[in-house]
Amino acid sequence: MTDTPTLQPKPCNKCGAPAQVVKTGSRRFWVQCSRYPDQGTCVTIGPQTDNRKDAILRWNATR
Repeated sequence: MTDTPTLQPKPCNKCGAPAQVVKTGSRRFWVQCSRYPDQGTCVTIGPQTDNRKDAILRWNATR
């Protein structure tokens, strides 16, 4: 059996900062730049999805 690596978001394609997964409520996930306005100056944010995996996949597909 092979170990599957944990799916991680790629760095922000605008500024290169690490990305972070955000969860609100029970089924709202998205990925955003770690320098999103509250923590810095980048405004890059991914689409909302129903689960963490889809949020990361959609973020990584645009990178």
